[in-house]
Amino acid sequence: MNASDIVLVHFPFTSLEATKKRPALVLRNTILSKKINLVTIAMITSQVEGIQLEGDIFLDDWEEENLLYPSIVRLAKISTIEINLIEKKIGKLTKNDFEKVKKNFRQLYQYWL
Repeated sequence: MNASDIVLVHFPFTSLEATKKRPALVLRNTILSKKINLVTIAMITSQVEGIQLEGDIFLDDWEEENLLYPSIVRLAKISTIEINLIEKKIGKLTKNDFEKVKKNFRQLYQYWL
């Protein structure tokens, strides 16, 4: 898994009471050992007309990226999971969309810590 890959995963709700199968964007793959491989992902949603959160990025090239509907990356919803929870890779962000995600990520989290 590499940053910019789009994967299919059971993404946890913020309450941790349930999950929903959805696409997610790989932000980082951290291999700690042969047995421990963590992947940090951001939620991708097709609810482009719903509530907008700071850090939402509309994917201009959603069809080329193998998404079924117009979609946004929701940087306000990030999770780190074990790699075995990823069902499969379904696509990859185009260079244009990945640059938008990186720029927005830096803006959104620049004041943390």
